[in-house]
Amino acid sequence: MAAKRTVIATSARALGAVLTLGAGATLVAGAVLIPLPSHTVSVPSVEVAPTPLPQSLVCAGSLFQLSNGAGVDATTASGVGTPQLTSGSDDSDVDIERSPLAAPDNSTVVDATAPTAVTAPDADPGVLIAAAQSVAVSQEDISGLASTNCAEAQADSWLVGGATTVGRTSFVLLSNPTEVTADVDLTLFAENGRLDAPGSTGITVPAKSQRVFSLAGFAPNAKYPVVHVVSTGGYVAASLQQTVIRGLEPGGVELSGPTTAPSTEAVFAGVKITGTSAIAERLSADGYADLQAAVRVYVPGDADATITVSVASESSGSADGSYTLSAPGGVVSELPLKDLPDGSYSVTLDSTQPIVASARTSVLASGAVDFAWNQAATPLDADTLVPIAPGPSPRIHLANSGDTEANVTLRTATGNAVTIAVPAGGTKGLDAEPNAVYTATMSSAVSISVGYSSDGQLSGYTIAPPSELAAPIVVYP
Repeated sequence: MAAKRTVIATSARALGAVLTLGAGATLVAGAVLIPLPSHTVSVPSVEVAPTPLPQSLVCAGSLFQLSNGAGVDATTASGVGTPQLTSGSDDSDVDIERSPLAAPDNSTVVDATAPTAVTAPDADPGVLIAAAQSVAVSQEDISGLASTNCAEAQADSWLVGGATTVGRTSFVLLSNPTEVTADVDLTLFAENGRLDAPGSTGITVPAKSQRVFSLAGFAPNAKYPVVHVVSTGGYVAASLQQTVIRGLEPGGVELSGPTTAPSTEAVFAGVKITGTSAIAERLSADGYADLQAAVRVYVPGDADATITVSVASESSGSADGSYTLSAPGGVVSELPLKDLPDGSYSVTLDSTQPIVASARTSVLASGAVDFAWNQAATPLDADTLVPIAPGPSPRIHLANSGDTEANVTLRTATGNAVTIAVPAGGTKGLDAEPNAVYTATMSSAVSISVGYSSDGQLSGYTIAPPSELAAPIVVYP
């Protein structure tokens, strides 16, 4: 009987639990089904459209040498040559101003040789300006032509070129056109990987001034240097100058701006091959190996890169074939360009790993030697200005790495215009008017450079896209 009562009690408890759960479920279901009052609190915010600042460009100024020209003060940088400057705008009513920057590291600077800020302070947002400079020198220890596009200051840029081996002198130029001090870190790489370079970080570049540093002070005896420039506070326009002297013979000079950021594609427009027979005769002589046309490649990651090199000739306009090279990860390599007859070419590198790169070519004619560093050029699809600095036989080079034909219209401020069809994977060129500023309009993206060549003179520069206008931002009080 007691056992029976236990069973009945247990069953009753179980039934009670079930009834309780059922009631709870009913209450929950009711809570779900009965609409509750809702209240949404939105975060207060306001969209603010900053007023875009006018474009500000920096022209690097004179070239440099580590002496005063008389062979003394070899630890002091002094200016060499007077830059010739061309500037313009896509609005003919805009007044362009040129203002010299302070140059405390140039012991011989005057306004005509100083780095220059080029601005259009009264221009409306969206108005484009452009400028470029060239410097031709002919002295016992420095000779050749150096040209460069006047660039906007950037927070991050890559310089690929130069050397600090015997007879090679290289300078890093940091120009700050802004109103605030720039704090700059240089990270250096070469054929043995990343370099330990004391003094290369925490560099102060005062507002409205240029600092100049000998690359040998950071990277002595480097055959293939690459410099990563990162700036905070004010931004800087970075460039790299290289001079060569072989024994007592000057071997050329070049002033080059940044190449494109690490990417799996690098496009070079207007790679000029000239004087191949004369160069071939000199390559085996001591100190002349760097006359060889080559591409310098740095692979930032640890993995090796397989690079497909595609070459197109301006004379035919179309691709001339491709070949494959390899570059080890983490170090800088120089890879020879295959034998090419004299002419102008576009060179495209397609890599399995992100790379930074530039291409070097040389000229040897009438006993005079010069060289050029071609930086990779960003494909451009919006209207762009193409300034033509003074120099011998200026030529605009157009490279189309896309899959469709691109029609490019080039128009001067005087109204002269020409339209050029650039085939997919091909390249075309146009002789340019000296000291002109062209407006380029493209049906699809092309890379653009400007080149110069003559006996003993070779140089060029790429056309970079303008920085974007300030975009609206949302502010939360």
